[in-house]
Amino acid sequence: MISHWSGYRRGVFFLLMMMAVSCLNDVVAKFMGQRLDAMEVIFFRFFFGLVTLLPFVASRGLKIFRTKQLGFNVLRGVLGAVSFFLYTYSVIHLPLVEVVAILWTIPLFVLMLSIVFLGESVPLPRWGATVVGFVGLAFITMYDSGTSSSLKWLYAAPIASSFLFAVQDVMIKKIVDKEDRITMLLYFALVASLLTLGPTLLVWNAPTTFELTMLLLLGFNGNMMQYLIFKAFSATDLSALAPYRYVEFLFSAFFAFVFFAEIPGINAIIGALILVPSTLYLAYTESQRRHTENCA
Repeated sequence: MISHWSGYRRGVFFLLMMMAVSCLNDVVAKFMGQRLDAMEVIFFRFFFGLVTLLPFVASRGLKIFRTKQLGFNVLRGVLGAVSFFLYTYSVIHLPLVEVVAILWTIPLFVLMLSIVFLGESVPLPRWGATVVGFVGLAFITMYDSGTSSSLKWLYAAPIASSFLFAVQDVMIKKIVDKEDRITMLLYFALVASLLTLGPTLLVWNAPTTFELTMLLLLGFNGNMMQYLIFKAFSATDLSALAPYRYVEFLFSAFFAFVFFAEIPGINAIIGALILVPSTLYLAYTESQRRHTENCA
């Protein structure tokens, strides 16, 4: 049935599925982080992600390692290890809804990266929307009397992870139609597992059977998230999907309240109300630009 949908509808469907799985993974990571170090959690995410890919390796043999994009795949694994550690650390130590809201800066970083690496010219209104978006980010991370200054410094972690996720979004969009998706998943999990193994041994705390089961789910869902985003990006433009990323805020707010009794603070709400229209505007103008280019 899904195969008969338009590219846009398929892209939206796969993105919504990815966000639901992402929020589930956030809940699992936050629970695991109550006893295990964030580095150990993220190692098992990648390691079990690698393990769940072994049936594909067994069925397709060593040819699954063949790639013309080795540099891209290795670099994406390195960036993935760093970005997911920062993000997981943020999920464990900060309010879940605020961390997800900070991820809305990804389109802002994508715009900046397109200028630097693709040489794109950006009209003044889009620059204005970008500035407004970062004002929203400032509200989310703004100091209040109920939050210690040391905790506020932790917001540097999700901001840095958002920037690195933006870099990976650009990379994925560039090679997703040129590379086997299972090969991309395999290199990502392999490189990230190797990079996080050493640091994990330094903070090792033997997980229980239940924790191993949850960490296995974390790894499986991690692969599922990437596969779904590959499908979404292949079906339609990244800019066309951007408005739907805000559904993740609703998912995360629901899960945060149900599992952790977290309620978004006033700063997070104000920041979100500023970020949403600015990034929606960027998505709209990008869609219009691509439409104009395709019609030319």
